Amino acid sequence: MLTVAGYQRALKMIKSELFSLSNPTIGNTQKIDKKLINDLKKNVSQVIKGFNAYLIHNCDVFKNFTGRDIDALYKKRNYFNKVNNSIIIRNLDNSSLRIHLNHLKNKNFLSLDIEDITSMSKVIRNIFKKNFDTKVYCKHTKFNHLDQKGIIFYKLVKYFYYGTIHSYSQLLYLKKDIKKLDKSDFNLIVSSIEEVLPNEEKVIKKFLFWEFNKFYRNNNNKKFFFNKRLNRHKKRKIFSGKLNFKKLIFSKKFIYALLLGSNAKWKYSHNPMPAISIIGNDGSGKTTVVDHIRKKFSKMDPLIFDMKASNPFFSIILKIRNILKKFNRSVLIKKIFFLNITISFIGELLDLFDKYVKFRIGMAWADAGYGLTIFERYPTDRLRGEFPNTNNKLLPLEQFFPFPDGIIYLDVLPQDSVNRKKEDNHTLDEMKSKRKNYLTLLKEFDEVKFLPPSKNLNDKILKIKNYIFKIYEKKKIQMKKEGKTKRIKWKKNFNRVLAGSKLDKSQKEGFFE
Repeated sequence: MLTVAGYQRALKMIKSELFSLSNPTIGNTQKIDKKLINDLKKNVSQVIKGFNAYLIHNCDVFKNFTGRDIDALYKKRNYFNKVNNSIIIRNLDNSSLRIHLNHLKNKNFLSLDIEDITSMSKVIRNIFKKNFDTKVYCKHTKFNHLDQKGIIFYKLVKYFYYGTIHSYSQLLYLKKDIKKLDKSDFNLIVSSIEEVLPNEEKVIKKFLFWEFNKFYRNNNNKKFFFNKRLNRHKKRKIFSGKLNFKKLIFSKKFIYALLLGSNAKWKYSHNPMPAISIIGNDGSGKTTVVDHIRKKFSKMDPLIFDMKASNPFFSIILKIRNILKKFNRSVLIKKIFFLNITISFIGELLDLFDKYVKFRIGMAWADAGYGLTIFERYPTDRLRGEFPNTNNKLLPLEQFFPFPDGIIYLDVLPQDSVNRKKEDNHTLDEMKSKRKNYLTLLKEFDEVKFLPPSKNLNDKILKIKNYIFKIYEKKKIQMKKEGKTKRIKWKKNFNRVLAGSKLDKSQKEGFFE
């Protein structure tokens, strides 16, 4: 399957990143968006209080927090199931949660990882409770924080045991905090590490006792972190938008969602994620937007499927469709109508089957709550210019294809389409007709986000991000009311007048012309 292969390719791409944990510098640690966290202070407060949680950050004003998100621990979960367009709640595998907070005027969102203390291994948990589970009140945040020695022990476990580390700068800052410890706290950390992390003890002691420059330049230490991060990534269900399908086949939630689709019944407390298609004419910026989501929305664990027939889920299908295309181009087959129509119909069914597999997997990923699903392009490309078909109402077959939870349409002016995609040799009249057909088709769907033509990527991302939160809210409310979700509804208009010539309406990848 291409899904597994794609994951492996993505995994190879990060090898350089794994070895790049070097040349640490002060100021290189990632800081959370100051304006965003300042605007969301009340929302953060609601979440932390809702879980009676305590922060795994040094006591400081929020805007000075470092890291990719806000981390907190909780022991007993209070009921917290707030639903609106400013929050997304996700259940993680280990009874912990990841909460995304939204601000309508900021293109970024804030993530809070609320970790259940029971998610730690029993040995680590027991030592943590015995020696490090001490809370201190912070006058800046008005919350309880884990104390300094507790934060250091937690980060040593996180970096050296789980391999959750992104740069040597994180270790540099940790080293500076360690130097501030008094002797008794330092010795407590050393003895605790000896007890709970025997396999990592040797490397951790090097980190604790060696000068930092000597530690990070040591090749054996680099190999240690390489292997830790590599093993961690191999255990992931998803990376860079690609599924590691082998990690999902034993997931009850995923298989349940895969088999039953929108008919699946979920508990009141279940948190689904949105599945959204991003569509638009050539040159509208679909690929640019999707690449941004892949990189910047990684905390939402996005699964990304390109729905083009030339990029199938099953690699064997690409070989088969190329053979069928070759047959159909032969002079003999063209002269024999029955053979031509039969081969074309088989090719169309094959394409539709492959897209349907992508659809079911993508919807199951989102419905099960594992992460966001993005379908780049969709069968609407075909519906735009070929439905209704006055000669044969069964074609195109895409009119029977199911829909996701939401659609984002990126509009683009015809002249821009021609200029941006010169290699496709589109004519201006062709792109005018395709745009007209798209605009009339979209009126028939009950859930579409229309984005007007714009070269401002940040503006597009802001609107897309807000739409993701909106669809989550809509889907969650449906689930709370009925126990299941509803997809987009299409009210077909068989009297819709199509713009453009027959050639302009046809899809280049299709078998029927």
